[in-house]
Amino acid sequence: MTQPRAILPLFLLLPALALGQVASPPDSGQEDWPALLENTARPAMQGRLGESEQQLRALLARAPASQPALQADILHRLQFVLRSRQETAAALEAASQALALRIQAFGPHHLLVAESQQAYARLLAPTQPGSAEKLLLAALQTSDQLAGSESLAAAASRHALGLFYQQQKQYDKAAEQLGRALVIRQKRLPADHPDTLYTQARLGAALQQLKQYERAIGLLQDALEGETRRGNADGLHAAIITRELAYCYHYQQDYAAAETLYLQALTLLALNLGSQHHAYAITQQALGWLYISSQRESEGRALLETARQHLQQAEKDAAPRK
Repeated sequence: MTQPRAILPLFLLLPALALGQVASPPDSGQEDWPALLENTARPAMQGRLGESEQQLRALLARAPASQPALQADILHRLQFVLRSRQETAAALEAASQALALRIQAFGPHHLLVAESQQAYARLLAPTQPGSAEKLLLAALQTSDQLAGSESLAAAASRHALGLFYQQQKQYDKAAEQLGRALVIRQKRLPADHPDTLYTQARLGAALQQLKQYERAIGLLQDALEGETRRGNADGLHAAIITRELAYCYHYQQDYAAAETLYLQALTLLALNLGSQHHAYAITQQALGWLYISSQRESEGRALLETARQHLQQAEKDAAPRK
């Protein structure tokens, strides 16, 4: 088995506080809470998520009950860590508490409340999509009203809503929201900013699902080049973009280009996640079907069987954490 590189999952590679705001708690003794919170991010960025969780829980135990905004900031970060560890129930609880505390601290109409609504909605989406959509639409309305429809806050809300629609296989709606988020981010952020590249790649993936392959390839290739310029050519996001590009060429029946991209994606996924990961197996599966489509039946069937075994193991590993 390939040993994965210690990294943070994709959604944690992006800024945890997409709105660029952190609640400023009142002074509490000699505690430097912002610095303490930042310290918990270091082990997480190095893939030591268990250590980050322990630090955050220790901070939460010490945070004064009189400072709900501070408690909410800690819980908001904790839910990201728990989500990345596939501890869904615990992440849902942390996200729900963070949202309630921010409403208590700031009232229902605040950008940080909108941020928490988006985080909670992401966790609710698989089982309660209707409730998740309502939260995301409320967050977007708040962002538009308080920061403006062309603000980065609005872009973050539209990006979150676009990801939800993509997850729900509503690709027209996903492309609309992601496209509007991309326009804002391209105007307001530096070239090759990670937020912009992430939105661009997700829009490319939505267009791929809509069979708009040429547009999708242009967006995905540009996003991949952006990651390369940022020094992330071997990172997880580059792996995901490479796989999306492979899908495009596969559906266009350009099997040679698709095979090359699938193999590149597998190399990067093994580096970042390990060769037993669900994402690696899904990519193996796609390559197996490509081989079958291009008259390489025996290779394809063998790869599909390997992918099936990996998927079973990945599901078994994840099951206790649900």
